[in-house]
Amino acid sequence: MLWWILLIYEVAAMLGFFFEIYKQPNKWFSSFMQYQVIPTCSQLSLMAAGYATIRLLKPYSDFILIVWTMTAASIYILCIPELRISYELISLPILLSSVYFQKKHIWFAYILGSCYLIALIICQAAQGHATTPYQIIVPFTVITVTTIVCFTIMDKGLHLINQLQSSVVREQDLLIRNVMIDRLSKVDALTELFNHRSFQEHTDHLISHMPYDTPLVLALMDIDNFKKINDTYGHWVGDVVLKTIGCTLKDVLGNDDMAFRYGGEEFAVLFVGKTQQEVMVLCEQLMQIIRETEIPEMAGQQLTMSLGLAPYNRNTMKKAWFQLVDECLYIAKRNGKNRIHSHLSE
Repeated sequence: MLWWILLIYEVAAMLGFFFEIYKQPNKWFSSFMQYQVIPTCSQLSLMAAGYATIRLLKPYSDFILIVWTMTAASIYILCIPELRISYELISLPILLSSVYFQKKHIWFAYILGSCYLIALIICQAAQGHATTPYQIIVPFTVITVTTIVCFTIMDKGLHLINQLQSSVVREQDLLIRNVMIDRLSKVDALTELFNHRSFQEHTDHLISHMPYDTPLVLALMDIDNFKKINDTYGHWVGDVVLKTIGCTLKDVLGNDDMAFRYGGEEFAVLFVGKTQQEVMVLCEQLMQIIRETEIPEMAGQQLTMSLGLAPYNRNTMKKAWFQLVDECLYIAKRNGKNRIHSHLSE
């Protein structure tokens, strides 16, 4: 801002200098020194001092800028005859201090402006310029009124900031609630896996956007004798079993694969970008881990699952693909459970 003020002053002073040459050609040098050289050199020196002081005293940069602008206004008052008694210019730095929205900055600017005003009056008197009481009372009144206006602006600004912060907080709370609601609608609360709805949405997305040559395999898993577990040990033990399998799926599967609680005691896994052999190895590993998992509430009872899987064929409808995988799962159950039946090998 100060650089722009200096640039605007230089343009105005240059125009005034040309008019002065036209009116009084023999006084061009004194005019050039008075209106161009002295104010410009003073402002440039002030700029250099300001940048150096801010670099050395960075924590007090706000107050340094207030002193800086107050000094810049005083230089123009002292160097330009037309502004000799325009002490009201000192109110501009006070007005600018309101942008910090802190009372201490406004009070500092007001006290500093009063001191500068007294110093300017003394300097003008020392140069032989008489100052009337009216010319003293008016500037003091202006800077006092400006200070009151600054406090009003600050209070209004702080009120608006508080309203904005409250609005942002409300929006954040609403966003968090929406995210939680969306999560609850897509995630199974017991196993913390994605639910059946998410499975359908994710499958549709993969089929629509997946590159043509990317393999996609679906596996359906069903806990063996889950009804017997509930009847023998209680439904709460059944919940423990479901949670355990959910954790196992999350630990074993890779980043590109997604596990879902398909419904009841059934789970679904979408294997993306894996060959048939890789899928089979991973499924065997998963089955072995589940067999070796011990449920303290089911002492002596082995936990097993049946699994059916089949790759997606782009020439087949999604419904037919699901039916094929479901049929593979049924065959695994019918052939004695605790096994994998894959359409890959058929």
